[in-house]
Amino acid sequence: MRIRYTLVLLINVFAATAQVPGYMGKRFTIFADANPTPAFFVMNMNNTVLVNPGGDDARTQKVNRFAFNVRPQVTLEYLIHKRVSLGVSYSMPIVGTTRAYYTSAPSEFDDVDYNTDEYDVVKGQALGLHLKFYDFAGSASVPPIGYYRTINIFVTRTNTYDNKKSTTKQFRDDFIYPAVSFGVGRQSMLAKNLLLKTGVEFGWAFVPTNFLTEVEDDWNVQEYSGYSVHQSLAGYYLFNINIGLGYILF
Repeated sequence: MRIRYTLVLLINVFAATAQVPGYMGKRFTIFADANPTPAFFVMNMNNTVLVNPGGDDARTQKVNRFAFNVRPQVTLEYLIHKRVSLGVSYSMPIVGTTRAYYTSAPSEFDDVDYNTDEYDVVKGQALGLHLKFYDFAGSASVPPIGYYRTINIFVTRTNTYDNKKSTTKQFRDDFIYPAVSFGVGRQSMLAKNLLLKTGVEFGWAFVPTNFLTEVEDDWNVQEYSGYSVHQSLAGYYLFNINIGLGYILF
């Protein structure tokens, strides 16, 4: 009799261990994220900001209390542990910037002035890889439902354009930089297999920091335009609000 009970117990243990973790035993989830963020730190794609305390017209076209940046993103996650997901993402960063231009034809003999109020848009694409850690004790639920923390790595590839609809690049070479971020949030079940994701994310793009350490008056046209892109990317990833819808596939 003891042997029988022992066999039954072992079978139950192995069956529980073999069960797929996650909601209803499902591992794959796909998300569509908007990631709206108030344009505090950088201009949006319409070159507007929420506040402009310095009055620097070269950095913004106008102030608008509804100025937001967005980062459209599609994410696929796979539950590799009962509390951990591995995810890959594709996003389309888009943000405002300022480009300098010569007021007359450059000459190797004469000094040429340049202007700094040409409003452009930085846009492109980014690939990401992240780990998501679920707080089972805090949410007392089964992933992908509940509170979470994420560590993200992105590789961004962007260029500047006249406007958000233009396809003509302003720079010959693209700007390719890595970025990292840390996020916290919560995922809630709206309907069967349908998730709502809300949270915040703090990050940094590893761009050259000339815009922080050097004086703009010493820059030429190319340097000013390039460093403006660096500033826009740094501010774009500095703070984001995460809002998205997810669907548990299988």
